[in-house]
Amino acid sequence: MTKKSEFNLNGYILGEFDSPIDGKPCVAIATGFTSKSQNAKTGGDMIQTFFIRRDIEPHTAFKNGEGFSVCGDCPHAKYNNPKENGFDDCYVFVGRSVLSVYRAYKKGRYQHLNGDYSKFVGRGTRLGSFGDPSIVPQDIILNMVKYSKFHTGYTHQWRKPFAQFLKGLCMASADGMRDYIESTANGWKPFHVRKASDPKPQDAVMCPSSKEALRVSSCEACKLCDGSKLPVSIIAH
Repeated sequence: MTKKSEFNLNGYILGEFDSPIDGKPCVAIATGFTSKSQNAKTGGDMIQTFFIRRDIEPHTAFKNGEGFSVCGDCPHAKYNNPKENGFDDCYVFVGRSVLSVYRAYKKGRYQHLNGDYSKFVGRGTRLGSFGDPSIVPQDIILNMVKYSKFHTGYTHQWRKPFAQFLKGLCMASADGMRDYIESTANGWKPFHVRKASDPKPQDAVMCPSSKEALRVSSCEACKLCDGSKLPVSIIAH
């Protein structure tokens, strides 16, 4: 049993649950309460959230298909053979921060939040530093949004019935114009990923933290990607 003095107070368990995708056991963990993120794109002071399987190391799950529980049919997931489908691999280095969070969880280093979302007050929250927020029970997501100063979030599962509660709270991850048009028609604000040779949709703004926008802002400063403002477009990175 972990002693109180041995807990890692940088992170908390938000909840343990079964994935609505395939019923496999998952967990939601938030970190960044005592130390800042090193992610310059998002900004260092945002709370990071990880939605992962609770019974298998994430880098293994990402390779053998078990990651389907948390990422579903995301075309960038390694188990979906993105290169063969014309997409880039997921940009998250699963064997680093995600694995570190998982191992701390398995060692019992994180306490359960037990509904005390006051820890989110005054902070920005990134819904899904890894994993799709659509798999997380609605009350967990809604409480994070309610208590956070602001949030960002993206879902590749925007077509699925279980993801519809995220409309207006998360961006629809749109890979190409077909996704852009379909998600927009269904009431979502898309985050549009395009090839450098493809034009930016007229009604979308260029992501301010992208290379093509000269990284003039961070997610923490921009705050556009909360699912309720404007469509955003970025060149695949």
